[in-house]
Amino acid sequence: MTLFIQAWLVGYQEPVFDALSYADRATSFSFVPANETQGSGIIFAPLYPWFLNFMMSIDSGVELAMLCYVERKGGCDVTGLTSVYAVQTILIALVVYFCYLACYFFTKRFWLSLSAMMLVLFAGRMSEYTTWLITEAWAFFGFVSFAVCLAYALKVKDNLSVFLLMGIGLSIAVLTRPSYLYLLYFLILGIPLYWLVIKKEGLKEALFKTSAFLLPFILFVIPWMFRNYSYHGVFGVSAGYGPYILSERVAYNMMSWTEYAVSFIYWLPDFGDSLSKILFPVELYQKLDFGHPEGYYRYGNSIMRAVIYEQATTEKERISLLLNGYILPDIVKHIMVTLSLSLRGMWVAKYFGLIGVLALIPGFIQLRKMVGTAPVLFFAFPFFFMVGFNAFVSVSIPRYNVPLVMIYAIAIVLTACSIWKLVQPLLARQGSNKS
Repeated sequence: MTLFIQAWLVGYQEPVFDALSYADRATSFSFVPANETQGSGIIFAPLYPWFLNFMMSIDSGVELAMLCYVERKGGCDVTGLTSVYAVQTILIALVVYFCYLACYFFTKRFWLSLSAMMLVLFAGRMSEYTTWLITEAWAFFGFVSFAVCLAYALKVKDNLSVFLLMGIGLSIAVLTRPSYLYLLYFLILGIPLYWLVIKKEGLKEALFKTSAFLLPFILFVIPWMFRNYSYHGVFGVSAGYGPYILSERVAYNMMSWTEYAVSFIYWLPDFGDSLSKILFPVELYQKLDFGHPEGYYRYGNSIMRAVIYEQATTEKERISLLLNGYILPDIVKHIMVTLSLSLRGMWVAKYFGLIGVLALIPGFIQLRKMVGTAPVLFFAFPFFFMVGFNAFVSVSIPRYNVPLVMIYAIAIVLTACSIWKLVQPLLARQGSNKS
């Protein structure tokens, strides 16, 4: 109910920019491309366009609204998308509930878990994507579904059905946002190693669990990749977008080391730019601004992208040129800049993210005492892997890392509990002295 109220307060958002592109793709979506759509490319993963296409088939209001936005004539009735936004609100409501479950599986404490869930609602970041025609609702649902199943497997029961559900969740995320595919590659090694080394299980049991985890990927993701290879000559979930965003990211490697140091201040949430204006000369931070005409972002998505696209014609050649010509020759700088961009991407919900980052270490210490070091680290790994990956290949904006609100909420609640335990005896002592 809270999420529906938050969604109502946010209001229906008119499709713009990427949202219009999803509308375009949805109206022409087909598992077997027709001649007129054969050359449209596969820049988007299939799940969200398919979802919109399906909603068009069962709701004439959605169909009329989508076709209107595709024509770009203006005056479209955004209320026609009500059923789409309702489904997305339900998905986000489940994501918030999963935050409660994950905390409960680890701590077995109802009030602590409920407090963490309420903090996620209080942050309000999730509800922003309920009434927006973009992939976030489905991507968050898939990833957090995977995460809550992982928490269950780590601390409650690790039967094969849980690993199957983990695979379904991550497959949904991959088919919505292909960047999650790289997380899956790491987990193919991480899951058997964890259950062999930490859980002390036999090789047979560990491989069975890994196989159950991979089964949904084999059933749903691999066929789509073969479909793309058959029709587009590319064995992948999507294609065409990699060099587009990587060219933006590579431009940030041009910053000086002084600008790099300033970036940690400038990209602080909400007040970083104002603080930088007080502390530093304008030339040390102006190029860090997204909107500055000579900034690194503008340079990356205009000049550098044009250079890359002129020198190479195919996606593979462009990726190769960016890697071999720009990233690998200066890999240390690329990694260092990734650290700064990672931190920028972690400021989810602004001050909530800032408090969450500050609470990570004390929260980890408290949770480690309750459940052990290895389960906590393995559970947190997918979240922070995606933070680092997004910063390595893109300009890393907080929208990519919204699921971090679950980690922050747990850390904040645990930190608050530990602070209360320290303060409570002092308050009791003061009260007894006054009496």
